Amino acid sequence: MKIEVYENYDGSKLVAKLVADDGSERELLRSEVGNDDLLNKIDAMNLSHLTVTFHWASAR
Repeated sequence: MKIEVYENYDGSKLVAKLVADDGSERELLRSEVGNDDLLNKIDAMNLSHLTVTFHWASAR
């Protein structure tokens, strides 16, 4: 399992998705504050052992 984080087109919101080994996805959480807030929420959910990949809107 891993966590994929996507930034919306204007950079105002981050959406984290939990991706299973079979490729299925489900939304895990959202943050409008920033990546530190999102990582803190992931840690609070005891999921910090999973790989987190950020996909920034500017990189598209």
